Amino acid sequence: RRVTSSKGSSRGRGLFEKRRKGSMALALLPQAAFAACSNYSDSGVDHFNDPLFGDDGLSPASLGVVTVLCWIITSLAVSAGIGGGGLLVPLYFIGLDVPQTLAVALSKGTIFGVACGNFAFLWSQRHPHVDRPLIDYKTAVFMQGGELMGVVLGVLFNLLLPQVVIIMLSALVLGFNAYKTIKKGIAKRAAETKAFAAETKAFAAPEKKAARPAGAGEGDAPPPTLRQAVALEAEGKEGGDGSTGDGASEAGTSNVGSSANLVALDVRGNEALKKKILAAQARRFQPWAWALLGPMVTFFVVYSLLLGEIFDPDFTNCVVGYWPAYVSPFFFYGATTLYMARRNIAEGARMLEAGIEPVAGDIVWSRKSAGMLVPAAVGAGAAAGLLGIGGGMILGPIFVALDFQPQVGTATTGFMILFTAMGGTVKYLTIGKLSWQMFLWFAAVGAVGGQTGQRLPRGGLPKTGG
Repeated sequence: RRVTSSKGSSRGRGLFEKRRKGSMALALLPQAAFAACSNYSDSGVDHFNDPLFGDDGLSPASLGVVTVLCWIITSLAVSAGIGGGGLLVPLYFIGLDVPQTLAVALSKGTIFGVACGNFAFLWSQRHPHVDRPLIDYKTAVFMQGGELMGVVLGVLFNLLLPQVVIIMLSALVLGFNAYKTIKKGIAKRAAETKAFAAETKAFAAPEKKAARPAGAGEGDAPPPTLRQAVALEAEGKEGGDGSTGDGASEAGTSNVGSSANLVALDVRGNEALKKKILAAQARRFQPWAWALLGPMVTFFVVYSLLLGEIFDPDFTNCVVGYWPAYVSPFFFYGATTLYMARRNIAEGARMLEAGIEPVAGDIVWSRKSAGMLVPAAVGAGAAAGLLGIGGGMILGPIFVALDFQPQVGTATTGFMILFTAMGGTVKYLTIGKLSWQMFLWFAAVGAVGGQTGQRLPRGGLPKTGG
């Protein structure tokens, strides 16, 4: 029988409301747990004007300790060719007791300062073996487009993924790369030790001195390197066909066979092309590189300001043109990456035509090598935006695996981090996830660390053959 009294009716409604609220709470429990451990709990907070000092600022004691540790970390990281974000994020998260999103953004700003101080030192440095800048601009500009594409994805995932996932990914990336780098370093040191011992033994024998090519005087050239010594020894085993003079050696004909047709090439045309290419490569300021980097950086800044609602506060994801604008970097940077791939491959062919052999540690550009480096660049950028690292933690082991010359690899990653970190910093500033006061403070500390770190390996690398 249905209860029709007012008392029974109110009791029934109360029981229904209680059950309904309990069901809603149970249904919302996973969402509440997700929000508690994700960055959505901090999504509505604007950190742009958070103070550095004062009652609402950071503790002076913790700020002092973290500042010193930040300088030490950035100094050591730069000497290894990375930004140090894998250590800076937990330092800020624990030492300053700030939200994880702010710690990532602050790490990105610090790395930008590191990269600025780094570049102030690197731009004037020269390659240790040939007359050209220490920075490999061909590799840097090619991979920069992929990195900036990755930064867009990384920042998005940083806002969506739970904090625990980001922390686990950071630990995983840091541990894996440390393992691979240490393993490769041990193997490389063993190989270098063996090679140096063999070189010393080979050139200590008196009869080796008589086997030098005719016309090579005592003061004409510095002592040959190990690779040159191996090439000379292999040349001697082939029987010595008399084509080992200075011109043929420089043109790189000692390793391409003994065909008479190769000897009959137009040497004057090759020499003219060779001088032109080497003169262009020797310039400290590479106009073509900056002509590409300028539009790439400008595009990313305008893109970040547009999506950060700086130009138009009403330009949100409900506007029709929002999502086409959001994915526009993938088309723009994809086009620049494709152009650079074709340019690098064409220049490699021109160098071979001119008789210029790749220097030990250079990338030999082909469709295969370009295709392998694109995912690495996008992955490095995504990791940089997601985890607050500079990207060198990803690129460094890749360059080591490719047998990149150590100083060139360090300089090139440092140069690339400058633009990757700048993109991430601008992105975080425009969406209100980075305090401008904290950014300026730790960017300055990072710049000092960058200068310090560049001077640490100066004496160590020559001793190890780097």
